[in-house]
Amino acid sequence: MYSVWKRSGGVKSLFVAAFAIMAMCLTLWNLYVSHAMQKINEEHFNAFAVLLGEVRAQYPDFDEEEWIVYLNRQDHAADGAARLERYGLSPENGLSGRQKAEQRNLYWFGFLLLSFLGLGIMILMCVYLRKRQRALDRLAAYLQRVEQGDYLLEMEESQEDELSRLKSELYKVTVMLKESAELSGRQKKALADSVSDISHQLKTPLTSVMVLLDNLSESGRMDEKTRKRFLAEITRQLTNMNWLIATLLKLSRLDAGVVEFECEEVSVDDLLARVMGNLELAAEWKRVRWERSGDRGLVVRGDPYWLGEALTNILKNAIEHSVSESTVDIRTERTKVYTLISVRDHGEGISEEDLKHIFERFYRGKYAKEEGVGIGLSLAREIVERQNGKLTVGSDEKGTEFVMKFIN
Repeated sequence: MYSVWKRSGGVKSLFVAAFAIMAMCLTLWNLYVSHAMQKINEEHFNAFAVLLGEVRAQYPDFDEEEWIVYLNRQDHAADGAARLERYGLSPENGLSGRQKAEQRNLYWFGFLLLSFLGLGIMILMCVYLRKRQRALDRLAAYLQRVEQGDYLLEMEESQEDELSRLKSELYKVTVMLKESAELSGRQKKALADSVSDISHQLKTPLTSVMVLLDNLSESGRMDEKTRKRFLAEITRQLTNMNWLIATLLKLSRLDAGVVEFECEEVSVDDLLARVMGNLELAAEWKRVRWERSGDRGLVVRGDPYWLGEALTNILKNAIEHSVSESTVDIRTERTKVYTLISVRDHGEGISEEDLKHIFERFYRGKYAKEEGVGIGLSLAREIVERQNGKLTVGSDEKGTEFVMKFIN
């Protein structure tokens, strides 16, 4: 009961109003009873006054003090009562004629007060229940609107009753549902955009491969040099498609949360040597050299496979955006707070507008290469951030620098 009272402001208000009506009725009852008792006492006093006056008139020599003593004594009360009844004076019909009228008035007044009290409490209950029912009807109508996708809820009420608290909780749920619906809409749009981008990225090289294959199959007199060039182009397109599909699968695994990263000590020197070795051929084709500087013998904690994947995408991007006969500078450094791996190319740089979107999936900036699809850097950032690291980028007209920082 106490918990219901504590939580329910509406019940509190109802009890307070009922208590106020009750207190008012009791106050009126006490005032009326006091008035009635005063009138009865006056009747008794007047009766004794008349009796004393008559005795005094008939017996002038009677001692008043002795009379008062007789009035206060109870020795012969029974005999006196019997003598009074002989003359028709009794508690039922004696000098109490007016007293009886006062008693009847007292009873009727009490009855009216009790009736007023009950009627007031009934009216209070009806008003409270009607107000409560209206509030419940509004909540039911609101829930129906929520089912139809309308998440607007007016919060004009400020009472501290249980329905207001219920409405407050419904408001919180509504906000969550609205945010969830908006997020779902954005995810659907992002998914549709991603499917469109993926379709475009796959369709373009597939079309190119099909055209080249048609030329190879239909042209029997094609010279060997042209044939080799066509086959090399087919190989390049299929290689890009293979990389695209593999990267998309990795991104989907990360999004699905099925990837469990290892947490072990990884040698930065070994990591760089492995990744640079895998990209050595690509660097040679672009005629780009590695330039290594900074601290050696550094160690970071993470998953060696996925860290290698992130670093591969960053170095691959640096090679693609470097000019021929330039270098890709790789710098490593350890501070008291973090271990840093910096990769800087000497290309055309990235515009300030493109920098804002550089890590977005399928985003291709102003100077994006034809073979680029815009997911490598997005994958790299996902991997680094999920291993308590941070990947940032800076660029100017002399080139672009990507910096990975891992907390020691």
